[in-house]
This record gives sequence, structure tokens and C-alpha cells, in this order.
Amino acid sequence: MRWVLIDFRHPFFRPLARRIVIFLFVVIWTVIEFFAGSHAWVVFFAALSAYVGWGLFLSGQPDEPLESQDGSPKPPQDED
Repeated sequence: MRWVLIDFRHPFFRPLARRIVIFLFVVIWTVIEFFAGSHAWVVFFAALSAYVGWGLFLSGQPDEPLESQDGSPKPPQDED
């Protein structure tokens, strides 16, 4: 069983443009909170930005192929 905040393997996150927009939204919201003076929210959104950035760009999960070479769907992998 995996405990995750966001499932980065979901097909919604496959397009690169969508991943960039989501990441930029979280980073921009961090900057807004910084200039608003809400230091607790800055820490929260900075951590969320790091988590989203890692999950969308550095983990490599969204770039995994959805189908095998013969066109059949890829079976899900069990992770313990």
C-alpha cells in the first residue's frame, strides 16, 4: 500500500504543459504568500512546491509508457 499525497502516475499529469502549469501555480502561490507576510503558509507552499516539482519532473513516473509495443494496456505494477 502506497501513502501518497498526489498520484503523479495518473494520466491527468502526462502532458508536459499541464505539469508545468501546475508547478508554476504552486510556486506563484508561494510567492504571493511571501509578499502577504504569511510565513507559515510560505513554509507550507514551499514544501508543497518541492514535492510537486519532484513528483512531476524528477521522479520520472509521468513519462512511463501507458501501453506496450503490441498496443495492449500495460499491467499495473505492485509496489510493496
